[in-house]
Amino acid sequence: MTTLLLPKGKRAGLRQQIASEFTKLRSVRSSWVCLVLMVVLSIGFSILFPAIIANGWSTRSPAERINFDPVSVTQFGIIFGQLVIAVFAILAITPEFSNGSIRSTLAAQPRRSDVIAAKAIVLAVTTFVVTEICSFAAFFVGRAVLLAFGGHAVAGELTLAQQLKATAAPVLSLGAPGVLQAVFGGGLYLTLIALIALGLGILLRSTPGSISLFVALLLIIPGVFQALPHSISHLVEPRLPSNLGAAMTSVHVRSTDFGGQLLSPWLAVGLMVLYGVLLVGLGLWRFSRRDA
Repeated sequence: MTTLLLPKGKRAGLRQQIASEFTKLRSVRSSWVCLVLMVVLSIGFSILFPAIIANGWSTRSPAERINFDPVSVTQFGIIFGQLVIAVFAILAITPEFSNGSIRSTLAAQPRRSDVIAAKAIVLAVTTFVVTEICSFAAFFVGRAVLLAFGGHAVAGELTLAQQLKATAAPVLSLGAPGVLQAVFGGGLYLTLIALIALGLGILLRSTPGSISLFVALLLIIPGVFQALPHSISHLVEPRLPSNLGAAMTSVHVRSTDFGGQLLSPWLAVGLMVLYGVLLVGLGLWRFSRRDA
């Protein structure tokens, strides 16, 4: 990996470290593979799932019609995209520990807090730009597909009775209440997922271990809580990252798979930020107290 080349006796500042991290990120093939895969998944699923739902609307059960969200269905690629983004974030740090190049980085920038800050900034900016483009592109493509397969445009959220009686899938425009916030929330959620994954990578220093733990947090732990009594699960499950993502990318969700209510979008953002800051902070704490 590329590292900073400075005159003898000089140390890199945060600005130079950020420039170095950008160079590292764009020079690694895995970064481009992950970002291209993110685009493919976003657009691909924004075509597939809206087409399936709109084409089979007449066969949908009352519960499916009530829970249908015309925005979140266009953002279905996020479910798979978050795994891609997590790998992208983890590979931004763990290979440096495995191949020893982190020592060259620390030789140019001994301040470990600056190294982690630069990585987090570069990762967050890159992820935010790419995923917001994907989120908005997926919305417009998915909306066009819904309309092409028989969906009908509506001005705003339908009532329960209207949703049940609708003869075609309702389709919202970007200007409808809550839609812009939900579409923007897709890219923001993936950006925060990247920071959570980066924190795991710094903590574990292992690519397989970090990816495995991320998958456990995202997929296995929610299943464990579903098996617990409702008095426990309904308090915890809405605060797990996957359900926070649903809250950030939905215009309305009247019920959920776990039988509880999703949090408000802004509370979900706050908790995701807290998770990201906590894990990156713990990673920095461990990184500062252990040899590279």
